[in-house]
Amino acid sequence: KNKANSTKANERTMGRSTLWGFGTDFTSQKWLSLDPCGILCVSLSTSIHLFALFALGFKMISHYLLSQLLYALLYVPFSALALASLFMATTTDPGAVPMGARPIPANLASESDSIVTERDTVRGGLRRRRGIRRCRKCNDNYKPPRAHHDSVTGRCVVKMDHYCPWVCNAVGIMNHKFFILFILYTFLTAIVSLTLILIKFIRCGIYVQQPNHVSQDANNTLQHAVDSYYEEHQLQQQQNSGEQTKPGCDAEMNTESMIIFTLLVIVTILFFFFTCCMLIEQGEAVDTNMSKIARMKTRAGLSNADEYRPVATEFNEVFGGEHPTFSWHWFLPLPVRFPEWAHDNVLGYEYNSTFPPTPYQEPSDTDTESVASRGSSVSLGRMSVTSDRDLGDVESDIENVYVGGGVTLDQDSEHSSSMKKRSTAAPIT
Repeated sequence: KNKANSTKANERTMGRSTLWGFGTDFTSQKWLSLDPCGILCVSLSTSIHLFALFALGFKMISHYLLSQLLYALLYVPFSALALASLFMATTTDPGAVPMGARPIPANLASESDSIVTERDTVRGGLRRRRGIRRCRKCNDNYKPPRAHHDSVTGRCVVKMDHYCPWVCNAVGIMNHKFFILFILYTFLTAIVSLTLILIKFIRCGIYVQQPNHVSQDANNTLQHAVDSYYEEHQLQQQQNSGEQTKPGCDAEMNTESMIIFTLLVIVTILFFFFTCCMLIEQGEAVDTNMSKIARMKTRAGLSNADEYRPVATEFNEVFGGEHPTFSWHWFLPLPVRFPEWAHDNVLGYEYNSTFPPTPYQEPSDTDTESVASRGSSVSLGRMSVTSDRDLGDVESDIENVYVGGGVTLDQDSEHSSSMKKRSTAAPIT
């Protein structure tokens, strides 16, 4: 019994947690995902940026004005903006639906008249009723039309795109901008870093001393070949520039410098290709104003495109503002602002601090029909109820994965059309 109670309690929290006021719980004062894998990845993201910042500053730009200008005027600002965007993407509430949120009054009539399928916790089985959408994983809290449940943070997130461990947060309506800026500025830092590395190669070449453990004969032969090449290269430089050795170009790279240089090259190339692919994929989200989950469900025929269409064309839902075209605030990690007249419509719910912290209750005249039978399927008038065999399909919700793995779609239990395709109805005798 205790085990069952513990399991039930875990199901009710569904990943939500809080620590010293930070967390993703309904009562958390500051938003922060406490997912261990996400914390590890975001720490790695920050460490890589700082490593590249200092490695380039101490190893790639000494005694050369062009490299110093590129580093100071481009790399440092891009790196600072990338880290600021990462911080905002991690600590910003992605658009989690607060406990007690209510349907927008203008939409309440139409939402209350929709058909909802849910588990009957009293008599077992499933029941079909008319009413607003609710999320059983969020303790039956109201679920806005464009919201999806994130299993990592344990909250329903408006316009959820995916959960990204590299920012340790779900990506939704309120932090999608910061996620895009993070990968954009990381991509730009990778380009500048590659440029500085190439300049170092072209200007200085590379000279690697052979290790001592090589046999004496082989070592002498290899060393002689390398020395001959280097002397010839140095002589050519002297003839062209009249200098003995170019400033900032060491005669040889020691082990420590070689390790740092190799790591910098590997990290730069990996981040360049990774962020390039991510930017191409995210470009569609900016252009269509639709999240990845919405686009995939629409293409798979699981949802109607009208369900996820933008609420207005006067602004961009990813970057906010007052205009749908490019603006200077798009490129700065500033909080997303929507026009006051459209704020509630974008989020899909109404909420203020005076609302009680309990699930919104519909008017008592909501039409409800339930069936307690198990292992059978019956038809009540125009409504149908599926058997427990299809229970997993009906109650399936969004299970998101990390970047690079894709997204698993769910067939929301609210879509009666998909329910009719899966259920088998038998007439009442």
